Amino acid sequence: METNLLSPLASKNNEWYSEEFIYSSMVTYLKENGYKVQKENRPKEGEKPERIIIASKFFQKEIIEVKGFPYYHPNHLHAVAPKAVQAKSWFTEALFNSFVNFSSFDNNEVAMAVPNVGRYQAIIKNLNDYFTINDLYFKIYLVNEDGSVEVSNLNQKYLQVVP
Repeated sequence: METNLLSPLASKNNEWYSEEFIYSSMVTYLKENGYKVQKENRPKEGEKPERIIIASKFFQKEIIEVKGFPYYHPNHLHAVAPKAVQAKSWFTEALFNSFVNFSSFDNNEVAMAVPNVGRYQAIIKNLNDYFTINDLYFKIYLVNEDGSVEVSNLNQKYLQVVP
């Protein structure tokens, strides 16, 4: 896995595993690694805008779905589902949205950016065999607490090749 150590640190009001932090860390990482970044938020029907990043390098465009990690906020009035349940739902939604984005944008690679936390790592490990056996390419950007980014792939055959 490749690591970038020069990304921004989380601010006091912005938890490191939030979508905003993941998004800003990814934009910084991509720009530092030679990507041209075009920011875009595409609203879903009746929901908050989904966070995606469109980046290109060497005439290859990536559509990157950004997903944070659920957390409890003391001012939150609703009952909060356990993190493990939310993380699985959020990851599933992000994976599905990535496939939808693939069909919406011709000849592009899809990817996902998520915080580098144990629950997402466990989900990724469970998907590795399926993506490897079926030779499917799917890049994953794992954002660490310090804002650094590790690049991985759901297909273990491509782990060494990821730029």
